[in-house]
Amino acid sequence: MRGSYSKGYPVAGSLFDVHKHLVLTGVLVQLNQHLSRIHYIDAHAGTGVYELPMLEHSGDELVNVETLLKANRNELTDKYIEIVRSCNRSLPLSKYPGSPVIAQKLLRPLDSMSLIELNLEDYSELSGLFETNSQVFVEHGSAFDRVIKRIPDGEVGGAVLIDPDYVIEEDLNDTANLIIQCRNKWDAAVIMASLPVTGRSSSDRYIVSILKDSGMNNIYLSEFEFLEKSVDDEECELLVKSKVLLINPQFEIIEILDSALTQLAASLPSAINAKSTIKAI
Repeated sequence: MRGSYSKGYPVAGSLFDVHKHLVLTGVLVQLNQHLSRIHYIDAHAGTGVYELPMLEHSGDELVNVETLLKANRNELTDKYIEIVRSCNRSLPLSKYPGSPVIAQKLLRPLDSMSLIELNLEDYSELSGLFETNSQVFVEHGSAFDRVIKRIPDGEVGGAVLIDPDYVIEEDLNDTANLIIQCRNKWDAAVIMASLPVTGRSSSDRYIVSILKDSGMNNIYLSEFEFLEKSVDDEECELLVKSKVLLINPQFEIIEILDSALTQLAASLPSAINAKSTIKAI
């Protein structure tokens, strides 16, 4: 079991994960409430479950998924925490579910999902995790080659999560083009795409500009910002932002997420100055 992400986050269960996975939970819960059947595609699925390392922090409490156990929560955050706790036998939390496990916990009997992972070692762990689950299809390979092939025929609704590592510049183009392909082929789907954790808004604007140039509309940006200690200097705090694009959000998805994330920001320790916004772009 891999102990940390390669998504640009320092550890599993960080506020970057909390934000992204609350968005995922909110989207799937809303789709479940309005549709009799859905299909979910995870383009960069990872291993499925991660170790939550016990980190030493000098003086200050680490703010992560564990913090939510003591925070004021609403219905959506409660659902997310319920899923996280179901992966742990006791407290404190020792394991963190990745997006495939979170989605699987929300599947109903008629629902299905496709998981795609390029890293062979991660794929091996992921396929072992779901090998007895007939609702789940796990495939090894590049998301940019395989996601389109997993889009269901007919009028089935659903969602796609695109969450690349952004380790090379080409990932920006590939992500934007994958979003466009998904939107063109599956107009019933909600598409979620994490943006690079680089602090460079130029990368975000580049992806959005490609989407806009394609004629795409109904695009929202969810931002969750907070103060975080610098890796290089613990005396220095940096304002960081977790960003998730939502394309074609349906029903009350935006309203539900806006309420849940705003309440989450208000319930976290005041020292990190958390703030949430969702806006059409």
